[in-house]
Order: sequence, then structure tokens, then C-alpha cells
Amino acid sequence: MKKTILFTLGIIALQLSALGQLIPLSHDGGGPLWLDADKVYNYNQYEKSRWGLGLQWGWMANEIDTTRYGWDRLSAGAYTGYGYADQRFKWGVNVSLWGNPKLEERFYLSFIHDLTPDALHTLASPGITVLSLPASFMTRLYSDTWRLTLGFSQKRPVKKIFELFYSLELHLSRERLLYDIYGQIQYPTYDELKDMEASNFAELQLTLFHSSGWSGRVTFGSYNTDTDKNGEFFLRTLVQYERKIQYDFLEFQIYGQGGFVEGTEVPYSRRFDLGGSWGCPLALNHTLLSARPNEFTANCFVLFNLKLTTRNPLFEFFNNIVALGTAPKPFVLCNGAWGKAHDYPAPEKGIAEVGAGIDGLLRWGEVYWGLGVVYRLTPASAPYHFTDSRDNMTILFSAYLDLYL
Repeated sequence: MKKTILFTLGIIALQLSALGQLIPLSHDGGGPLWLDADKVYNYNQYEKSRWGLGLQWGWMANEIDTTRYGWDRLSAGAYTGYGYADQRFKWGVNVSLWGNPKLEERFYLSFIHDLTPDALHTLASPGITVLSLPASFMTRLYSDTWRLTLGFSQKRPVKKIFELFYSLELHLSRERLLYDIYGQIQYPTYDELKDMEASNFAELQLTLFHSSGWSGRVTFGSYNTDTDKNGEFFLRTLVQYERKIQYDFLEFQIYGQGGFVEGTEVPYSRRFDLGGSWGCPLALNHTLLSARPNEFTANCFVLFNLKLTTRNPLFEFFNNIVALGTAPKPFVLCNGAWGKAHDYPAPEKGIAEVGAGIDGLLRWGEVYWGLGVVYRLTPASAPYHFTDSRDNMTILFSAYLDLYL
């Protein structure tokens, strides 16, 4: 019962975030104050339920008088959060300054003492309008992190057709792993945490988002530990492509991703995690749906998700009184990946999965629930091959929020 309640709260939080991460609390001559809905409630496998509060003061780019400089170009914010499972507070502060508001040009500085997820690889596009439950919902491997970030971001038109958003950031961080060498979660006390070995990172990171569907991130960094002061350098590159092709009554969704990390001894937290939705009641976005969380860790990888669905629901029915209805959209899908790692399990022989189902069997408010089944295909010689065919079958629910259906 408790898990059901927590999961329901997570879906409600997802709706709030999609309706607008920043919810206005005031917007008068004294300046706008916003509630950061993303900081109110979150759920992950380490903290379980995480409650918090985030406030942001500042004007949006389109509200600024571009003919003069003033306090309206400055914004500042702070947040705090508390994890139900680890019973710790986290916090962060930030300040930013608009340069050219027409280009959404921003200079910013932030400092956090928070948990940072290790080995994740999905690039979340800014300004997305259709949200699916992200892979971070199943994230379980975290580092306790103190991080200072200095950054610059801008959005530019490209040939009057496309837009390019980019950011350049410098990260200085000190991190302690909250899991052991076997991937088991640790919950150290405050005194134990202070005695754990820490890694120090200095990283320069360039992130690009192109409105045609392409995005990428390049990170050049160095790190050392408390016991080994000799610095190690690494390069981490990630490219992804996402597009929806609509034709007549069909919609074809394409997602592809690839990345590599190079270095003499690249830390686990900077590699790639190809784990997926296995063990989670929901199908997660842009993952291997039948893979266990953290099952595959790779130094280099390629991954693709292909999904064919109807462009519109077969039929729609919705009762406004009880906020329930249905809008079924059948689909078929095919996912696959290949990876390579030096000292961790990776899908070196390849992994694929095929599936089918129906999205929108139940509509609750603006959340569309569905049901699907996925079958995992792996070579018999692969170490991650399941000999029992029943272990290769995964039944999943899907839940996505679409504000425009």
C-alpha cells in the first residue's frame, strides 16, 4: 500500500513538472517569485520519496527591457530536499544574469551539496512538451557531491529554420560513492561518510541541442582521489538523435544514441549505464526495457529505440466528472544495443528486444496509461543470456503525459 501511495505521488509530481517546472507565486513590481515544482517531490531508488522546496526569483527573457541593463536581468534561487530512505537534507543555491535576452543568453553560477546520479547517459532536451517517465526514476547508484558550476548558455537561429541551444560549463566537484564495488547501495552515517574516500573532479562540458533532433555533449575532465593525488584525464562524448515521423494515420518514433569515454582509468561514475526497466512496473523512456538497472556498464556503446504507433487514438472517451477515460493507441517496438567495457558486464555480443502493446488504455487526467509486453533476444553465448524463455518476457505498464492530445 505504501509503495502504491508513493508511486501515485510520483506521477502527480510528473504532472506538475510537465505543466511547468516553474509555477508563479507572484508577478508584480517587486519581481516575480516562482515555485520550482520539480523540487517539491521526487522518487528514486536511493532516496525513495524525496520531499523538498525550491524557490526562484527572476524575470523570463521575453519580459526584460532589452534597451537597458537593470535588476530585471538578475535572478537567484535556492532549494532544499530530504530523502525518506537516507534521511538526509540536500541543498543548492544559484544566481544568473541575462546577457542578450533575445538570444536567451545567460551567465550562471551554482553550488550544491546533493546526490548526483552515476553512469546515466540520457540528454533531456530543454523545452520538451511531451514527457515520458525518465530513466532516472530507476536510478540507484549515486554519489554524495559538493559541486561548483560556472556556466554560459545561449540559443541561436540557424538559417532561419532551426534553433541551436548550447551551454558551456565548468564543474569543480568532490564526490563520495554511495555504493560498493558490487553495486550494492550504502547508507553511511554522517561520521562514516566523512571518513569515506572522495574523488575530486575538474570538468569542462559543452552541451548542444539542435531543433532538428540532434544533441550532444563533450566533457573533458581530470580527477584524483584522497589516496592518489596523481591526476587522471578522461574524455566523454555522447551523441543522440530523436525524431517523430508522421505519415497519414501512422507515427514512427526514432531514438538513437552513442557514446564513448576514453582515459587510462575512467571512474565508474563517468561511464555509461545501459540498464532499463526490468523490476520496475513502468516502461522507462529511452532504455532497454527488459534490462535490469545497472546491468550493463560500457565505456562505449550504441543504442536505438524504434516505435511504430497510430498517429491518433483509435477512439476517445473521457468523463470530466471522474476525470477518467480511454484513448487507445496500439504500438509495436524494437530496441537494441551494443557496448564494450574494460572491467564490467556489457552487451558486447549485442542485445535486442521486440514488443507490442496499447498506450492510453486508461486516461487519468492528462496521464495516459497503457500495457505492453517485451521479449528479450540475446545470443546463447552471451553471459547475460537467459536460458529460461520465461525470464526473457517482460510485461510493462506505460505512463506518459501529453498536454496536447
